[in-house]
Amino acid sequence: MIGRDRNQQRDAGRVEQYKSYVQDLGNMGTRHENARRFYVTVVSAFFAFLALSGENGPLKSVEGPVQMVVGLVGIALSLVWVVHMVSFRAIYRAKFDVLRIMERRQGLFHTFDEEWKILTADRRYRYLTLIDSAFPVFFAALFVALLLLKLPIHGQ
Repeated sequence: MIGRDRNQQRDAGRVEQYKSYVQDLGNMGTRHENARRFYVTVVSAFFAFLALSGENGPLKSVEGPVQMVVGLVGIALSLVWVVHMVSFRAIYRAKFDVLRIMERRQGLFHTFDEEWKILTADRRYRYLTLIDSAFPVFFAALFVALLLLKLPIHGQ
């Protein structure tokens, strides 16, 4: 009886640990979305500022070195954004791997294995975090293009 109670307590503790880990995965999703919103907001603001600057924009007095700095900061932020999204992908992979191990060892239904099988079998599925990484690369390219349009080419 005592051994059985210990096993039940141990199993209950493992289920609580599993539930806590699933909750942490949900919290990670919230942090991911907050980071994405931060970068979209800040990078968009830098892009709009650069687009409105120069001789044809409403911010006519902002030219040359300031445009260059704003553009370079925008490119740098876009690249940091890529690294951040790639890091989230690695964190998600690790968390899902741990959850799969927990499901196997605790004899639980293999929820995350089954979900992954369904997702990867669907041709419409695309890795969300891969798309998250492509978006800032696109922004970086837009910054480069806008800088080339805004800054005078020397020697001409």
